[in-house]
Parts: sequence; structure tokens; C-alpha cells
Amino acid sequence: MKRGVEVALTIGLFGVSACSGRTEDRLPAPVRAVVELTKTTRADYVVYNWNRIEQTGGPVEEWSAEFHSGTLHRVETPRDRWIADCATGSGTGLSLTTGEKVVGSKVALAACGVNTNKSFVASEWRGVVNTAFGPAQRIRLVDAHNVRTYDVMQDGAIVRTTYELVNGSPWSLTYAVAVEHEKPDPAMFDAASLARSYVPDRFKMAPAPKTSAGPAAEARAGA
Repeated sequence: MKRGVEVALTIGLFGVSACSGRTEDRLPAPVRAVVELTKTTRADYVVYNWNRIEQTGGPVEEWSAEFHSGTLHRVETPRDRWIADCATGSGTGLSLTTGEKVVGSKVALAACGVNTNKSFVASEWRGVVNTAFGPAQRIRLVDAHNVRTYDVMQDGAIVRTTYELVNGSPWSLTYAVAVEHEKPDPAMFDAASLARSYVPDRFKMAPAPKTSAGPAAEARAGA
């Protein structure tokens, strides 16, 4: 996440089934409210992200973006694109690497706000934090494999996400480099639009250094 890197890496969108039921229903009320905000917001926004993913051969950095308008959502990464209707729970994902498409609710569960394709075993509301884009609520979610944090703006936009493995090893950091509150082009939420990118080239380049210490330091600083 979502964030775009999160969607692709954490649920294995192409080939993994979503869990049954609404995982957010079992969360404590303060956490559930934030998760629901990300999934039910009707705001218009665009979030351009930068991602750092820790891998065996060294960290990988890349862009991602999220577009939201009403009930419609779009996620882009260098390898994948998704569109979803967050109200109906329907969605379509396209792998740019293989050309494979996947259609169904697991796309929406991943793309619309906080990824709820996995059941949570623990959670915590960590209060309000200051971000470059204004105050945000921070939540911490734990599933069988990962510990995540999300910073969520009052309109439901996610501006920072961290992932760690349950053993404490940092995995990924996603942070917003720009947030816009303009209505996205409605055409981008049509399945035919998956053939093209709507992300300006300037947001596909690395931003000025601001998190050189990587996910571990970011997670510690904002824990």
C-alpha cells in the first residue's frame, strides 16, 4: 500500500486467495475505525509514494501511486496496476511482467485502504502523529507473518506504511512524497485503462534523500 509494493508483495495477489470474512470486524473499535476509514472514504485524492524494500541482495527502491475518487481506487507500481470499486468489493489486477489478469474481491481487499486479505492476531491504535501532510492516525497490525504500521490522514489516505517480519526484521517502508486533493481522471478506473500508466514521470524518479537510514530506522523513529 498500499503501499503499491505492499499489495504485490504481501498477499501475492496473483495466485493467492483472500481469507474468508471481514478481518477488520474482529479489531478493537479505535483500530477498526481507522481501517474502515481507509476503505469507505469518498474523498478525492492522489498519493505518490516512494518505497524501499529490503531484499537478500540489498535494498530495492521504487515508486508507487494510489488514486481515489468516491468509491473507486487505483494502485500502480512499476510491475502491476489495479483498479477496484471499494463499495462493491470488485476489482481487476494486471501484472505488467506476465500480462496475467486477476479479477475478484481479493483485489479490492488489497487495493482499497488497509490490506485485509490476512487475518490479524494483534493490533494497536498508536495515536495521532505529525506528517509532512498534516496529522495522521497511526495503527499497528500484526498478522501471522508481518507487523505493519499505517499513518492515515483524516480523509482516509495512507501516507506511510512500514512492514516488518514477525521476527523483527525490517522488510519495507513506503512513504508519500506528494499528496494531491484533486479529482482523478474518471477514465483511469475503467479496466481498459490498465493498459497505460497515469503516474507522471517526475514521480517515477527517486526523491531527494530523506530516509537514507531505511525502514528499520523509520520504524524505530515512528514506533
